[in-house]
Parts: sequence; C-alpha cells; structure tokens
Amino acid sequence: MSVATEKTKTKPTLNWTQFLGRNGENIIFPALGFFALIILWSILAKLTEGKISELPNPSRTFEDSLPYLQNFFSQTQGDEGIFFLTLYSLVRVAFGFVIAMAIAIPLGFLIGTSRQAAKMMNPLIQLGKPISPLAWLPVGIVLFTALLEGAPRNIAQNAPAIFVIVVTSLWPTLINTALGVKSIPKDYWNVSKVLKLSKPQVVTEIMIPSTLPYIFTGMRLSLGIAWLVIVAAEMLTGATGIGFFVWDTYNTGEISLVILSLFVIGIVGLLLDQLVAVVERFVVGKAQLQN
Repeated sequence: MSVATEKTKTKPTLNWTQFLGRNGENIIFPALGFFALIILWSILAKLTEGKISELPNPSRTFEDSLPYLQNFFSQTQGDEGIFFLTLYSLVRVAFGFVIAMAIAIPLGFLIGTSRQAAKMMNPLIQLGKPISPLAWLPVGIVLFTALLEGAPRNIAQNAPAIFVIVVTSLWPTLINTALGVKSIPKDYWNVSKVLKLSKPQVVTEIMIPSTLPYIFTGMRLSLGIAWLVIVAAEMLTGATGIGFFVWDTYNTGEISLVILSLFVIGIVGLLLDQLVAVVERFVVGKAQLQN
C-alpha cells in the first residue's frame, strides 16, 4: 500500500450538470467565442479584399477546402489526404515524446532526490529550456546526416525532427517531476526509513504515487510542445506531414488550405491534450482507489 495517497476515494461518475454548466454556460460561451472568431475573421478578410495578398473569408475557405475534406482518407502517393498527413506527423511525435518521457521522468526523480544532481543539472536546464526548437534543427540535421550515413532515407529524414521533439519537449516533464519529488512530505520519507523500504519500493510506493499529478501536468505541456515543434520541423525538412502541407499550400498560394490545416492542427492538439487528461484521471484515480 502506498503511503502517499489517501484511502477513501470514490469512483468518478458523469455529472451532466457539471458538464453543461449552469444554464448550459459551458456550451454557450465557447460557441460565442467561436462566433466572435468567425466575425473577426470575416472583417479581416474584407479588409484584405483586392489587396496584393488576400485572406479568404470563412465561406470561401470552406468551398476551397471541400475537395480536400472529401478526399480526407486519400492514400494516393504524393497526394495523401489530410488524415494520413496528420497520421505521419503523429507517428513522429509519438516516437519523440516517448523518448523524451523516458529521459525526463527518471532524470526528474534523480534531481528531486539528489542535491548534487540538482546543482549539476540546473544550469543545463536553464540553458536548454529557452532555446528555440528551430535552432536545434540544424544541429539535428548535421548530427544525423553523419550518424545515419547509408541508412534508409525514411529513417535519415525523420531522425532530425524526432531529435528536435526530444530536446524541446522533455523540459516541462523533467521540471514538474523534480518539483513533485521535492514536494513529497518528510513524513513519507521517515516512514520509508522505519519500514526499511528498498530503493525500488521507495520509487513505486512513495515517489510515483506522490508525483503522478505533477508528471501528468508536465506530460500535457510536453506533448503540446512536441505537436507544435513537429509542424515547424516538417516545414523545414520537407518530411511528409501536416507541417509540410502548410508550407506547400502557402507556396502555391492556396491560403484557404493553410487555414484548413490550422484548424486540423488545433483540433489534433486539443484531442492530444484531452487524451492525456483522460489517461491521467484513469491512472491517478485507479492508484487512489487501490490505496
């Protein structure tokens, strides 16, 4: 049994009143926000009408995007539908995100429990955290062009983008994990000493249950950064994906498709965040119920 969680927890139930809000305000106000966005978009499109560069209005954007929406699942080589372009990007994000978490969480535990490790890593964290993702891309290209010489083109092309995801998305989870470990009450550590728990038991019975909320908060931030980075990385590397689709349609003057891509990117980012939130509620809730 973990000493880091309470025993009395109840299973969560769906509360429609809480979901909809008072008088449906959780639905009405977001809808008003989207309506305001459409109005602002229409105004800006009207202001650019007849200019050198013209922003398409919502109705024109929908008309221009309709053929691509109808071919959403197209698998034609070189003319893939948006579904598969997004899927290619998500695969790169998944690889980079998993690697980043495999580095960040154990390192966060180490920093949180070792004063020497914290002193050693803090300058590196403060130095690496503010660096722009795009600044890492040339380093990744040079590094993996040399290391993967002779490797299949698909691997060599994807490696720099995955590298950038790793080095830019690990910081939030690393910092939050270390913060979570440092926030563990001293009583828990004292109990572990009294019970003579081994180091693996300390990790599984105290550190992980206590830091799960912190870890998942960091993971949500890290995943958002990973999705943000892959779009920019694909623009520069030319790798097939939703990011390259944005750059390609911009170069061909199809601004309506750029806007369509922005909506797709935003929706996928929202779904990824909510997916981690659902997993968090399940994992943390299950840990609390078991203890």
